Amino acid sequence: MTVQTFRLRPEQEAIAAYAGGLLRVSAVPGSGKTQTLAALVARLLKDGRVPPEGEILIVTFTNSAVDNIRARVRGLLTEQGALGDVGYRVVTLHGLAYLIIRERPDLAGTDPDFAMDDEGGGQQTLPEAVRWYRARNDAYWRSFIANDTAARSRDKAEKGWANDTEKLARDVIRQAKNLRWSSARLKAVLEAQREPLSPFLTMGAALYARYEELLRDAGRLDFDDLIVRAVLALDNDEAFRQRLGRRFAFILEDEAQDSTPLQEEILSRLSRDHGNWARVGDPNQAIMTTFTASSVRFFREEFPRRPGVRDLPLSVSGRSAPAIIALANRLAAWSEGAHPEIEVRARALSAQTLIRPTDENDPQRNPPDQPGAIQAIAFPDEETQAKRVAEGALEYVRQNPDRTCATLAPTNRFGQLIVDAFEGLLKPGEPTRYEDHLNNSVGVRNVADVLASAVAVCASPQRGQGLSDLRKALRALADGAPRKPKNDHVDTLLHSALVERLLFPSPLGEPPLPGKVPVTEPELREISALSRRAAKWVRASALPIDQLLLTIAHDTLTEEADLAIAHSLAVTARREAAQNPVWDLPQLSAQLTDIARNKQRYLSRSLLESGFVPRPGIITVTTLHKAKGLEWDRVYLTCLDANEFPHDADAQFRGEAWYLGGRDPALEARVQLEEIATALREGREPALDARALARAGRIEYIAERLRLLYVGVTRARRELRLSYASERGQGRGRNVPALALADLWSNR
Repeated sequence: MTVQTFRLRPEQEAIAAYAGGLLRVSAVPGSGKTQTLAALVARLLKDGRVPPEGEILIVTFTNSAVDNIRARVRGLLTEQGALGDVGYRVVTLHGLAYLIIRERPDLAGTDPDFAMDDEGGGQQTLPEAVRWYRARNDAYWRSFIANDTAARSRDKAEKGWANDTEKLARDVIRQAKNLRWSSARLKAVLEAQREPLSPFLTMGAALYARYEELLRDAGRLDFDDLIVRAVLALDNDEAFRQRLGRRFAFILEDEAQDSTPLQEEILSRLSRDHGNWARVGDPNQAIMTTFTASSVRFFREEFPRRPGVRDLPLSVSGRSAPAIIALANRLAAWSEGAHPEIEVRARALSAQTLIRPTDENDPQRNPPDQPGAIQAIAFPDEETQAKRVAEGALEYVRQNPDRTCATLAPTNRFGQLIVDAFEGLLKPGEPTRYEDHLNNSVGVRNVADVLASAVAVCASPQRGQGLSDLRKALRALADGAPRKPKNDHVDTLLHSALVERLLFPSPLGEPPLPGKVPVTEPELREISALSRRAAKWVRASALPIDQLLLTIAHDTLTEEADLAIAHSLAVTARREAAQNPVWDLPQLSAQLTDIARNKQRYLSRSLLESGFVPRPGIITVTTLHKAKGLEWDRVYLTCLDANEFPHDADAQFRGEAWYLGGRDPALEARVQLEEIATALREGREPALDARALARAGRIEYIAERLRLLYVGVTRARRELRLSYASERGQGRGRNVPALALADLWSNR
């Protein structure tokens, strides 16, 4: 959108006029905050408010947001006749921390050549720490499983407890690092407590010690370490902090509701001298508090208490139809004023900044209301819910190929039921009408598919199926074509060819293609080009595995995001090969194939979002958490029941394991550690009553699930379908609708 077509609304104009100081902006969904930030950057530069040696620092949460903001700013500056990439810098918070550490690793206490242990590798390091702990404390670890667990359920219980142990470790480690506590510091603090501690907290501390040791031995930092070390570097040299503060003359922070206190400390230190720090976020969309160290109260309550903070709203949104806006506002008002848990009312959603529709003259007017735009449906069971949702979504995109659609589930498990339903409903020969974004993104899967197929050719160059699979993977990567096109003559030729002759032709040998089968010139050119590529990789197959993968990647990939994915996969493959020296190419290809087929999760924080844009006529299948920041014409919100969206802090919660007597290890450890840290700051003895602390944790969970529901509602532009199932399936009991859904629907 250009300067000519984007007209700032009055609220946006007030923010674009910001000239310095502390500012908090509460931005409702779809309020145009990215374009407003871009307009602000352009105006600050145009008005000469940034000194020659300085620049504007824009900090956001994901790499896709970095790309989006940078593109908007560049476009505005170019239209104004200015240089599009001068005077500002857009980074993620972790990218900023990385920049600080790279500039002065000595101040951060790191080696200049430190390596990153992203979540792709962290998925190996943390399980390794858990395995180490279990091997040394097996009887103690097993003692937590309920004695009356039936023998046939014992294996299932142990697998569940192993997963819970990993989650426990992750939560304790992340929370301790946010406190800037080493494992030794955490151990000392816990040993000094007078009241009994949760055994899960002491277990988490032991796991932290081992995890820290593994990272240290490997010379790596994880993403939480980046933030800790960046703060350390700023604290260790005042001149260094001041120099960076002068460089970043203005700091604009996006998605501020998701920042952790330690991340805030970086920006606070950088802005200490000039005080130019503007924070933009939506407290009602803070949906990461129960699995990160962030807390909505820092942006919503504590930052505004700082002296001199101005508070400006972005409350006008042109995203959704008025009826959908009204539903979202009713949800916020009900949560704040009528929720049965009094403590939830102040913690969940705020009705202070309700969404307002645009006026009639706005160039981005809301979609019009239409009859039946919002529907709530009860299904008898989960399988029926998944099938009916898939049927409805398919019918919608078949009839409206120019519109977007999404099915949003609270869990990957139910999302997979929807994917399975789609597979059973698509007609023979019908193009794939959905994209599965439940686990690995489409970008990760497509890149992994190309690499897996290429490595498979290197492993067995004589197989015609290998070249066929490689061609299909390349087609899917290039244009999103189905992996199994119908009536494909080239595919038939590859299956009947002498593949070794295709790869390594000889004038004296037998022809590689069957002589009786007609081949067109374009088909021959395609087969020859594919064969030359594959032959090059077969010759390179003696290279170390990461170098082989990078060779393949640079021959096939052109997009920067795809190359970044390939590089990360290559690093992971090198690590896997080092840990499994007997592995050969077929086993590596199988690992990559599992990633491509979503059987193995691969997630790097640098790839959390790859710039995905919903496509008309294609249904997006994903979770509520991953849907944040996106929008579709029709949205299906599924599993809106009291199990997924609880309202009673004294009821049983989904995360409480039956095999542990209904306990939630991560929750127990997290709330107790938070209370200990708070008591230390306030100079008092901690109140470690397990029941009271667990209830407080449940209150926070209830509040976050209401915010998650709000995020789901505000993804819809034109139509919204709300559903739940009366039976949970697989003998897991009956369901009742989420109280918020029941109340809103009865009072609509």
